Amino acid sequence: MPDADDQPAAGSRRLRGFSVVSGLTLVSRVLGLGRDMLMAGLFGTGWVLDTFTLAFRIPGSFRRLFGEGAMTAAFLPQFVDADQHGGRAAASDLFSAVAWQLTLWLGLLVAIVELGLFGALVLWDLPDRGLLLVQLTMMLLPYSVLICVAALHCAALNGVQHFLVPAMLPVALNILWLGGGLLAMLTMATDADRVRMIAVSVVFGGTLQLGLAVLKTRQFAIRMTLDVISGELRQRVGRLFRQMGPVMFGLSIAQMNGLIDSLLAWLLAQPPGVLLNWLEPFRLAEGTAAALYLGQRMFQFPLGVFGIALGTVLFPRFARHIASSKTEELGRDILHGLQLVLLAGIPASVGLWLMAEPLTDLLFRRGAFGAEDAQLTARMIGAYSLGVWVSCGLLIVNRIFFAAGDQLSPARQGLICVGLNVTLNVSLLPILAETALPVASVLAMLFQLGLALTLLHRRHLTAGYGVFFPVLWRSILAAAVMAGCCVMLQRFLTGDDSTPGRLLRVAIPVGMSVGVYWASLRLTGLVPGRLLAEPFE
Repeated sequence: MPDADDQPAAGSRRLRGFSVVSGLTLVSRVLGLGRDMLMAGLFGTGWVLDTFTLAFRIPGSFRRLFGEGAMTAAFLPQFVDADQHGGRAAASDLFSAVAWQLTLWLGLLVAIVELGLFGALVLWDLPDRGLLLVQLTMMLLPYSVLICVAALHCAALNGVQHFLVPAMLPVALNILWLGGGLLAMLTMATDADRVRMIAVSVVFGGTLQLGLAVLKTRQFAIRMTLDVISGELRQRVGRLFRQMGPVMFGLSIAQMNGLIDSLLAWLLAQPPGVLLNWLEPFRLAEGTAAALYLGQRMFQFPLGVFGIALGTVLFPRFARHIASSKTEELGRDILHGLQLVLLAGIPASVGLWLMAEPLTDLLFRRGAFGAEDAQLTARMIGAYSLGVWVSCGLLIVNRIFFAAGDQLSPARQGLICVGLNVTLNVSLLPILAETALPVASVLAMLFQLGLALTLLHRRHLTAGYGVFFPVLWRSILAAAVMAGCCVMLQRFLTGDDSTPGRLLRVAIPVGMSVGVYWASLRLTGLVPGRLLAEPFE
């Protein structure tokens, strides 16, 4: 039976599941920082870590497209509708049919790609970088199937208002990843062997994630069975996979931005004499792909703890309101979600920008990760930081469209976004060098958010943009006071480059800044704890 904490919250505890998801996501992100620190210490920002980050992007893209992205966007509203109107048995039948088809198609796709990569190993004499890239890709591809099927189980659990186990799964992966990295450091002599062992630990982590998700869904009478699919259910599953098409297209566009950036960072950082002459003005420093990855990881820390956690809790609520035609409740949750984005996203962007250098020094500058690597990574973090609030807002708005059955609008907007990102990359690379990649991504994402908000206002936000101003001006004012406090503290905390000194350079400004921001909000009449419970009106 579901736990009490899994039941839908009401009244003054409308977003009760948010604290569970956000808290466990924080644990996962902290462990993720630990694994990134380990990776940076082992490999620096050299070509080995560059190659691993590129290879790991492939299962990561699979997860976002087939798992947490397109599949969840198309599946969860139908699952909620089946559970509400047909009962748990009908919802379980839908889940089972979708899960088996997803497993079959992904397994077939992975097998084809594995055969192609094996052929490349046999037929071509690859250089060291290319050989390691192919090997790591082959090792990590099975994780694509494991994590996508696990993500579908998590979507079903979220649909029945259980958030605990889905939020725990990234924690399990990070623990095994850390364990694999430590074992590799102790037992392997070369960087290539170490990174291969880490890839194996990732696959074991995916197996554990799927096992935990399967066990929990069974407690809610949701399971994969081999029953014959009826004609009506077959039609419903067919419609669901057809709906996935536009969502996958839109999300693949979004993933394409990150993949293009990583490919550019990897290709344009080749040794001297490899690049064509006309590409020389675009040459990037070696390790740019790894620095870009670490910058994205730091950017995703506040995004995951707050934005993704909030979207995870609100998405099934949006779907239930739309299925029940509760337009007033839908509008209230939209207002609440976007107000919370302003409350947390604006100070997160400002704080991460101000703390990019001390954070990089504290977390990564050790072992093979030197001062130049830290400076490059800090520039990436600083550039990405400005997009925290943008990414959080876009994540919430797109889930509203998906819950309403509109998969095409985010896809169209994403297509425009990727075109703008490529154009900005080409334009800014000769000017900004490595930081052009994150800057272009943030600017393109901001433009996409503008398009999404315009459409949201026309369809669902009948109250107008003015409802956000009371939270917006208070958040900006409080963030400005916070920034001034943080800058002054940083001036007094320079000089000591020991590990305790680096820790103080981060802990004191961050702790004081959080307190100043919260106090400043209260002085303007906005109580943060109350806004977590209900919209500010």
